[in-house]
Amino acid sequence: MRGDGGEPGTEGWVAPRGASARGHLPRHVAGLFRFQPGRPAVAAGLRTGLALGVPLAVSALLQLPQASWAGMAGLFVALVDKGGPYRTRAHAMGAMTVLGAVVGLIIALPSPFWVDVALTLCWVTACGFARSFGDTPGILGMLLANLFVVSLALPSHGPGAALMQAAYFVAGGLWSMFLGLVLWPLRPYRPARLAIATCYEELANVAEAVAGWPLEGPSRVGTWEAVQRAARMRQSLETARATLGATRQGRQEESGRGEHLLVLLEDADALSLLLTAMAEALDEAPREGACRTARTEAQRALRSLAVDLRGVVGALARGSVPGPSAWDAEGVTRLLAADGGWPEPARSQYAHVAGLLGRLREYSAVALDVASRLEERTPLPERDTQPFAPAPGHERAWWAVLGDHLTPQSVIFRHALRLGITATVATAVAEGLGLNHGYWVTITVIVVLQPYAGLTAEKGLQRVAGTLVGSVLAMGLVHVLPAKWMMLAAIVVLVCVSVSVRPLNFTVFQVLLAPALVLLAEIQSGDWQLAGVRILNTLLGGALALVGMRLLWPSPEHARFPEEVASVLRADRDYLREVARTPVPTESDLREARRKVGVALLSAEASFQRLLSEWKGPAKELEPGMALITFARRFTAAVTALAASRAWHPTSDLGPVVRYASDALEELSQALVARRVPGGLRREVPPVEGTDALARTQVSRLVRQLGVLHHAVERMPPALRASEDGVRSVPA
Repeated sequence: MRGDGGEPGTEGWVAPRGASARGHLPRHVAGLFRFQPGRPAVAAGLRTGLALGVPLAVSALLQLPQASWAGMAGLFVALVDKGGPYRTRAHAMGAMTVLGAVVGLIIALPSPFWVDVALTLCWVTACGFARSFGDTPGILGMLLANLFVVSLALPSHGPGAALMQAAYFVAGGLWSMFLGLVLWPLRPYRPARLAIATCYEELANVAEAVAGWPLEGPSRVGTWEAVQRAARMRQSLETARATLGATRQGRQEESGRGEHLLVLLEDADALSLLLTAMAEALDEAPREGACRTARTEAQRALRSLAVDLRGVVGALARGSVPGPSAWDAEGVTRLLAADGGWPEPARSQYAHVAGLLGRLREYSAVALDVASRLEERTPLPERDTQPFAPAPGHERAWWAVLGDHLTPQSVIFRHALRLGITATVATAVAEGLGLNHGYWVTITVIVVLQPYAGLTAEKGLQRVAGTLVGSVLAMGLVHVLPAKWMMLAAIVVLVCVSVSVRPLNFTVFQVLLAPALVLLAEIQSGDWQLAGVRILNTLLGGALALVGMRLLWPSPEHARFPEEVASVLRADRDYLREVARTPVPTESDLREARRKVGVALLSAEASFQRLLSEWKGPAKELEPGMALITFARRFTAAVTALAASRAWHPTSDLGPVVRYASDALEELSQALVARRVPGGLRREVPPVEGTDALARTQVSRLVRQLGVLHHAVERMPPALRASEDGVRSVPA
């Protein structure tokens, strides 16, 4: 509903996926069969299959059972390779190779049961802390924990055998690294190109969405789909920023392809600002009479912009050469010049739209020009480019990052202790009951336990469902594949396909990987009844993981979500202050302030998605939380629009508005953290008469959105205001 230029009402929103009144179990079961968009990772599957299969074949041909450790090393090192910059991949794969060999040496010495239990507690807890440094170190820690548990269950054969096992592990790791980093084409900038191509694809999606807005009906800028598009745009910029920064590390003096990609990334960031400002400007501008024609012309230009942006995507992803931009950015300007009787503020608003279109045209032309030079590597024209990634040496030391999480308020701290204690209990239970292949119980605990309760339940269902179906499949394969070489071939094929489909559906990955692991264990042990054992051990491990999540420092998402939103509101306050500074701040300062808001929003949105998976009350009670995220992003977009217009109106006095908004945002953030109802907004509205018509419109929009945010905090359900100990979230 739009009324007199006001904000859209929340009754028109489309709820995000999962925000329904269905119970936990049906939601998680439905998630088992949901495929993510994208393509199978065929190359990763082939590499993983070769990394495992070749050492296994050599072990079988030479009749060296211990050489199968090279196959396990190849599998583990391949699994830790999550793509991205070659330097990052090499570090992760090398760490897995070296630390995996060290693990085998440490626990090769005979030790009593209580020492094994103590070692499990210390090692698995330390591996849990690896999440402090990001996703790839977290995966590395989980794999090392699994390797430790498997190695601990093997019989000891003396120092000589332990050294040989470590040597085989190093050989398998080097083989996997050779496959992933050398044998496959080594294109250092390929990951960065694809990451930046994703940025331009998301920008094109936003341009197309705004170009497709209907001329009648409610606003489309505040829908959940629009919020998600903006989130994907920011996430793609962050991913590309990190990827290009890691790729260029050590190459800071080069002037070739890396410089081209740097300019394209900076261009994408500038285009994201302008598209955000354009969406806000078109949403606020009137649509009647001549305004209708002007809006139609602006939307036609945005469709042409999307075509240009996809030309850049083709150049980055496929090496095609884009044609020059041919769209007209002057249509709205000509309409304004042809009719001098436009009333205010319509004239100022559409003059702003025309200015934004002109700048979008300039930046898209630069992007096409740079993209056309990529393959030929022709030099760039002289441009004042600033490094988008942080300069070398500005990264925080690893001990400082780890120190941030050595506190009971940290999610990672609680998760690491929970993981270590539960894995230790699983090891003790398996040993005490004398379970066959009891380490599968502990491995299930390590895989299933996640920092958040909702993710633990989802992983548990995926693991159990995958193991049940996969183990039944393994039982059938045992009877139809009589020869050992057939089983080896089946293992390699299953691993190839499972790794290929992992990005699309984790349950299918588990279903295909489970029989491969069961057959691998059966070949080594000669025990052909292990499928049933794996099912029982997986069920026991899943149950222990759920008990551990329930009893050991449970940290429900409703305790974190208000603090995440409070961080967004504080970042919005700082962004507004930066935009309103006099003299007008530099683009780099604005970019950093805008980036901080974007990162905080991504973290809050991830928290809200986790909240959906844990929520037990009526779905309608989550509407205020959704409103907070949506209108916090809307407020950010309105500030971004103000920043774009400041380039032409640097003298507008925004002091009263900044003070009013800062006080309001601080009160809302404090109310969220303290779990209380916020105090009322000040009755006096900041004066806007002294500014031009465009600035008055934009300031009025900011004030209205503050009111919506205030109303949403007032309506927060009691469950989200319940007093809890502070919990620090995993950083984005």
